[in-house]
Amino acid sequence: MGGQDCNTQSATEAPPPKIRILDARSREVETVRIGDRLTFRIEIPEDTPYGIFARSCVAMAKDSKSTFQIIDDDGCPVDPSIFPAFTQDGNALQSIYEAFRFTESYGVIFQCNVKYCLGPCEPAVCEWGRDSVESWGRKRRSVTRNETIENEEEDMNISQEILVLDFSDEKNRDFLRSEASTEYGRDKTVTIIEPCPTKTSVLALAVTCSLMVLVYMSTLFCYYMKKWIQPHKTMA
Repeated sequence: MGGQDCNTQSATEAPPPKIRILDARSREVETVRIGDRLTFRIEIPEDTPYGIFARSCVAMAKDSKSTFQIIDDDGCPVDPSIFPAFTQDGNALQSIYEAFRFTESYGVIFQCNVKYCLGPCEPAVCEWGRDSVESWGRKRRSVTRNETIENEEEDMNISQEILVLDFSDEKNRDFLRSEASTEYGRDKTVTIIEPCPTKTSVLALAVTCSLMVLVYMSTLFCYYMKKWIQPHKTMA
């Protein structure tokens, strides 16, 4: 009997979810460019009796100084033009969006709170003006007693980091990827050495050259004044 109870408990144990970010060819990616069309997926194994719902999802800079909520506490998208509602794909949830990043950071960390339903979850109905959209962000409202997972269970917090580059950053891809992986969680600014001079550097160079010319002219003036004065003193 004890063994049977143990097996029953093991069979209903929920597997941990994970976030995967895919490109247009359905390949998992870690480094992308701004504007790339990506698929954000929260997955659990297909051979489980559970469904999942996600809410309170945020995107934040690697240094955690900037945070933007993409899915609210009810499971609805905060701004569908930036990050649309989740749709269901088998046991997974997914949203197709265009890659974005924060000004001060190349690394973008996504975090979501995920809970389980025993069987499919009911989507949240999100109102946008006259339109409404379904998003799989909350538990089904009506389930039988045997289908209910403990409401007291805390949401599982999952996260995934992605590196987002500009088109001009392509040659720095390897350097930035190593920085993101080794400096995760540390307050560090990534510096890019620009191949073309900026207006500030050109202005600084012009001022430096002007000062050098002024010093040179002053030296010549003093030299010739000294030579001009010395003969007059000798004659006197």
